Amino acid sequence: MPAIGNVTINDGAATPLAHVFGPVGIDGNLVAKYADRSGGIPVGYLTVDISLRPPSPKSIEKMYLVTARTVFPVLEVTSPSTASGIQPAPTVAYKLIAETKFWMPERSTLQNRKDVSALHRNLLANAAMTSVIENLESIY
Repeated sequence: MPAIGNVTINDGAATPLAHVFGPVGIDGNLVAKYADRSGGIPVGYLTVDISLRPPSPKSIEKMYLVTARTVFPVLEVTSPSTASGIQPAPTVAYKLIAETKFWMPERSTLQNRKDVSALHRNLLANAAMTSVIENLESIY
């Protein structure tokens, strides 16, 4: 079991920037929460959540649920246009959110889990998928 610590992930810039997500904590639902605090404005922190939910004893299909979520807030552009000339506090204009879930049967092998992880990672890197995500183009 990995201990909570920094997670470093590159962004999609032409010259990728490594974002270091520091631990925020583990909540009551055992979700590990991380934040990239480099922007200095808490409402604009990029965040990552990672969780593993074990199978429910009552469920017929014994499945682990692995969830990874990233949230990319974009701050509103403001200017000191108030009567006092003081710039308004930063606010979030919108958020881009990505979430991946893996349902892993108790009976799955390590190789099964490696295969589905690699297939999904490679799907996200595939040109068709990146075109849908980045250019909002449907597959026809």
